[in-house]
Amino acid sequence: MPDPAKIITHANPAWRERTNFIARLDLAQHGEPGRYEQVWARTDDHHLFELCCIPFFTYGISLGDTLQIDRETGTHTIHQKSGHRTIRIAFRSDEAAHQLHDTLTGTLGCLAEFHGLHYAAIDLATDHHASAVIDMLTPLHNASALIWEWADPRPAA
Repeated sequence: MPDPAKIITHANPAWRERTNFIARLDLAQHGEPGRYEQVWARTDDHHLFELCCIPFFTYGISLGDTLQIDRETGTHTIHQKSGHRTIRIAFRSDEAAHQLHDTLTGTLGCLAEFHGLHYAAIDLATDHHASAVIDMLTPLHNASALIWEWADPRPAA
């Protein structure tokens, strides 16, 4: 069993009401050996798991994606993409964190999960959401209030 201090958890999963399972994803393939992300999921067969949270540290997956997960090791593969994308943000100031939380959930209507005050994962369900979020993040990034990255960009066509 992994050290609980090395497991990243989700306090408020975006689709909590849909969940019926919590799984552990191994982060070794994402450059963090010995660390895991505990994800909330929906499963009917304990073979395929629909993600019901927005991943904080696992690259290449997003809210609503369906994964095959080895429940013993946490290794996982993507069975089906949902069409959602994920951006992650690290805030450099409390002010920027508070401002963005209100804007994301209120004005833009995006789902977001926060890991502490200074880290967020944002679900981009549509291209409109992606454009609006990037437009909002750019001046804050340019002012050094935050850094952001694509955690799950749209795959190249």
